[in-house]
Amino acid sequence: MYRVLECIRYEHDYRLVLLAVAICALTSWMAWYLYALSSKSSGLSRWAWILQTAVATGSGIWATHFIAMLAFKSALPTTYEPLLTLTSLLIAICVSGAGFCIAEGNRPTWIYVLAGTVVGVGIATMHYAGMQAMSVSGHIRWNEVLVIASIAAGIILTAAAMWCFKVRNSKLLAASLFTAAVCTLHFTAMAAATVEYDPTIIVSSVQIDNSLLAMAIAGVTLLVLLSGLTAALINQDTASVLRRLAEHDHLTGLPNRGFIRRMIDGSIAAGSKSGFALFFVDLDRFKNINDQHGHIVGDQVLRQAAERLRNAVCKTAMVARAGGDEFIILQAGSEPSSAKRLAEGILSAFAQPFETSGAHAEMLGVSVGVAFYPRDGRDGESLLRAADAALYRVKRAGGGAIIAA
Repeated sequence: MYRVLECIRYEHDYRLVLLAVAICALTSWMAWYLYALSSKSSGLSRWAWILQTAVATGSGIWATHFIAMLAFKSALPTTYEPLLTLTSLLIAICVSGAGFCIAEGNRPTWIYVLAGTVVGVGIATMHYAGMQAMSVSGHIRWNEVLVIASIAAGIILTAAAMWCFKVRNSKLLAASLFTAAVCTLHFTAMAAATVEYDPTIIVSSVQIDNSLLAMAIAGVTLLVLLSGLTAALINQDTASVLRRLAEHDHLTGLPNRGFIRRMIDGSIAAGSKSGFALFFVDLDRFKNINDQHGHIVGDQVLRQAAERLRNAVCKTAMVARAGGDEFIILQAGSEPSSAKRLAEGILSAFAQPFETSGAHAEMLGVSVGVAFYPRDGRDGESLLRAADAALYRVKRAGGGAIIAA
């Protein structure tokens, strides 16, 4: 342990060490965030997220390693062999990706530990491949005990990170342990290496110097961050679209029955002191239009009816489609006078005929049943039954009117 701390303190630029740790923490969080998205997807989408996870993980490991290498204060000029440098990046991506694939789905705990072990092996392989890419006029002498300790620490911490993510469902703890795995392995392995000068070794002229390496690191890190940002935006947009599809009627664009029911329950749970009115609206003579002109014309009429209801309630209430030719309206406040004005506005909105393509103008009236909370019910189901019963009485009386429960 003393040798590792001594290596960090005296043989590294602490500013670049801090940058390496910060990059490692950021890319680790990004990797586990992307991996979490895979568990919410299926089919090709799931494997696409896993691929992004592998790229983010491998790139983060690689960037951390080479930033820390730039921090290393070598007494000898150091460059890097291009092919081995690129190979170390591919190793990190492929091996860590294999580990994430093994852990995919619901598996026994030991499978998750195995998967984390594979990712840990990927970190170690990347590090020592990256060390082989270092070109210097000398030999690297290794302390075998510290080499084994570095690999063991990386594997144990990475296995623990995978376990925390899969079993404890904690991205934060997984990212923290993974950051510790990468950094512990790297600096322990650096403490295990001693460069011995050898004037007989000639460094090839086709090498990557520190400036070019820094540009490559910046490019890879930017790629990871942009990938994560894009994923976050895609996930947010997808969630928004799915939520809208789940809560709205596809034909009219109005909220659906499930959404308005949650709004009713929410109003009751909030303990609305002024109460609210619940309207059940049914279109009169809609079945005749559907039977005479077909469902295409019927859908046009439903869309127009939804628009008229939306305009009639304006900002004073919320209208939703219950299904078929029925609509539900939720109005804050339980004063009969305001409910009456809204109901009359609804009747007035349907006083004009409906224009439909390929058909004559059709008159379409409405029947309205109204229930009040808490007078007619103290839960959503009771209120809906009361409003429906009031609507049934209107229809039985011939329709085109308003009846309260």
